[in-house]
Amino acid sequence: MRKKILFSVTIISLFSIFIYPSIANNLNLYAQEPEITYKRQLGSKGSENGQFRTPHSLAVDRFGYIYVGDTGNKRIEKFYSNGTFLKSWGSVGNNNGQFLGLHDVAVDPEGKFVYTLELNNHRVQKFDSNGTYITKWGFKGTGGRDVQRSPHQIAVNSLGIVYLTDRNGNQILKFFPNGTFVKTIGSKGAGPGQFDGPHGIAIDSDNNDVYVTDMKNHRVQLFDSKDSFIRQWGSFGNSTGQFSETAPGIAVDNKNNVFVIDKINTRVQMFDNEGNYLAGWGSFGKGLEQLNQPEDIAIDGNGQIYVTDTRNSRIQILEIKN
Repeated sequence: MRKKILFSVTIISLFSIFIYPSIANNLNLYAQEPEITYKRQLGSKGSENGQFRTPHSLAVDRFGYIYVGDTGNKRIEKFYSNGTFLKSWGSVGNNNGQFLGLHDVAVDPEGKFVYTLELNNHRVQKFDSNGTYITKWGFKGTGGRDVQRSPHQIAVNSLGIVYLTDRNGNQILKFFPNGTFVKTIGSKGAGPGQFDGPHGIAIDSDNNDVYVTDMKNHRVQLFDSKDSFIRQWGSFGNSTGQFSETAPGIAVDNKNNVFVIDKINTRVQMFDNEGNYLAGWGSFGKGLEQLNQPEDIAIDGNGQIYVTDTRNSRIQILEIKN
């Protein structure tokens, strides 16, 4: 009888040591799940300084400066980190420093160079951070049906290598910083490392890993710095962790959390870099805390989230709370 009592006490003790802490840890993790909340908006509809007409893209540099691709006004606008307008450059046309079909803007990790991507002028332009034109390049000689290439977004890694998502060619295009073509990544299909309508692209600051929204395959794909496929996540739908056929924007923060814009489902979703869903935000409308056809997303060094609320002609600024 005494042995049975001792055995029972031992089991209870082991349960207390191993099970209770596990439950407590799980409860603690649950309590610390992130929440995306609205903070404020930047800009309003118009053509004055600090205003926008259907802004399609944005980027935030290492110093906190905000660059907005003001598509309707054919210009780039630059803001201080507090949202105060600093300067703009660009006008309508196809000369150096002009824009037609301005679709994306990106900044290199050092904050020295600004890159723009135009659908109508079919080119990349490179500027310094003050908007001074440096160079440009197109897509001839990139293989395949290069005259029908249609890059939609642009990202730059820590070595200055420029990546473009080519939606028509279902590939990623790589260039040296001077515009010299390097190689293509991927092909049309639904297998690992293949694409059907790639659009959003982001590169993490730790390893130069590349994240791509593969829109018609309803997924995010992750590649290492040597362009090898690592993993994917997502499926079609409107539940958490799922995507519509329009997931045009993606960003990675300094903790390697991944943020994806879902245009049709009118929301931002947050994942860890393994693809586990963490949080979401957004609903359709014109209210202060709503979105209308969001297109792009960027994260600053403090974890603030910037979203181009394109049809509402403003930038929505969000923050993460645990």
